[in-house]
Amino acid sequence: MSKGSEGIVVEALPRVCLHDVPTNIMVSGCPPSTPVTITMDTHNDEGKKFNTHAHFVCDDNGSVDVSHSESVGGSYTGIFPAGLFSTLKEFPFKGTRLQKLDPTKPWKMEVRVYKGHVSLEECDAETVKEVASTTLVRFVMAPGVKRIMVREGRVRGALFLPQGTGPFPAVIDVFGGFGGLREYRAAILASRGFACLALAYFKFEDLPETMDKLELDYFEEAVEIVLAQPEVIPDRCAVVSSSKGSDVALAMAIYLDKVKAVVTIGGMLAKMGTTLTYKNEELWQGGNFDKLTEIDEKNRVITNETSVQEMYRPDNPLMVPCETAPLDTYFLFIAGDQDTTHSKYGVEGMAQRLKAHGREAQCRTIIYPRAGHIIEPPFNTSSDHSTYNLPADHPSYKNMKQICMYWGGEPRATSQAQEDYWCQVRDFLNLHARDWSTWYQEYLLLSLTKMIKHCKI
Repeated sequence: MSKGSEGIVVEALPRVCLHDVPTNIMVSGCPPSTPVTITMDTHNDEGKKFNTHAHFVCDDNGSVDVSHSESVGGSYTGIFPAGLFSTLKEFPFKGTRLQKLDPTKPWKMEVRVYKGHVSLEECDAETVKEVASTTLVRFVMAPGVKRIMVREGRVRGALFLPQGTGPFPAVIDVFGGFGGLREYRAAILASRGFACLALAYFKFEDLPETMDKLELDYFEEAVEIVLAQPEVIPDRCAVVSSSKGSDVALAMAIYLDKVKAVVTIGGMLAKMGTTLTYKNEELWQGGNFDKLTEIDEKNRVITNETSVQEMYRPDNPLMVPCETAPLDTYFLFIAGDQDTTHSKYGVEGMAQRLKAHGREAQCRTIIYPRAGHIIEPPFNTSSDHSTYNLPADHPSYKNMKQICMYWGGEPRATSQAQEDYWCQVRDFLNLHARDWSTWYQEYLLLSLTKMIKHCKI
């Protein structure tokens, strides 16, 4: 709780928490029925500022409760409990996506209260004075979680182990087609009880610069590294994947015996852009991405809907053959129906394909209305744009030095999707990477036997 000089109080409950926990913001001590503005701002790990604001009218008690009060203007309108988190944007906006690159440092978000309905420009120029403020501290990595940088053999990544001795279900986390290492989702999963390896597979340290050619053997090595940890259930693992990372995640489920479950989020479910090999044999040659993408009138890269619909025709040979996966392998396909990569067609096409092969029992699908391509852990901002620098010799996108990807989705719907998907994914991972493990079942029986013997003594 923070009390300003004029007796106005802003309170956040909880103020300090994990980032996937809802926080309610309340203001009190204002004159009844007066207008106020609440802002939130933070910085990414590169120091770029992101902020948002909402206009409220205090109730008869001079209070605002963001969870129940209606915003009448600003970055969003209406009652939207997560509105301030979901509408954080770079200021001024240049298309940068807000992501946590260093999971060891928590988000720090400043919440400020101003009299009247003011703009972000006025707040930034400090032409108006805040009357109360407080700082939120939101951990991506819970205290006690261990982060171990992995440089074992060819494998590069970051392994997150929950506090305690386990045994914990094993998960490998794979992001999409722009490379590097993204750790925040793995860190939050570890904070919720999963041993999770954030896996880089190109454009990181000494890994290949592109994903044109990938070896499934590399991903098999990553599976073995995770399952070799003494805190981990050793007989199976799951994979969580996003976007272009989903095709290789599905290949892991098909060809690697210990991968028993895969989650795809806005996933590429066709064999595109990558030639994949395993044990020196070619599994598939990727199709040409250039036929799928185009530049719109705002100079943004978008995906051609008609081409995607054809690609995801259930009988198209470009579809990843998930029906050939072992019978004890399960899939959870997730998409937003306003995803501009049109991943919903992949979800629908894959569901039809698996049903045609009698495999519908191993497949679950969720398509979220009005959500976009980027569906993150809860209370990450709703990202409908990303900007990426391209190498000078990049062959695509008309020799552009930088591209802006438009991902689609509405903040409110995407926020709701994030809260729901996070519960769905964790339940799915617990079931398939823990509860259905023969090793874990034997562990539970052994633990029960030891407990009974101890009680008799």
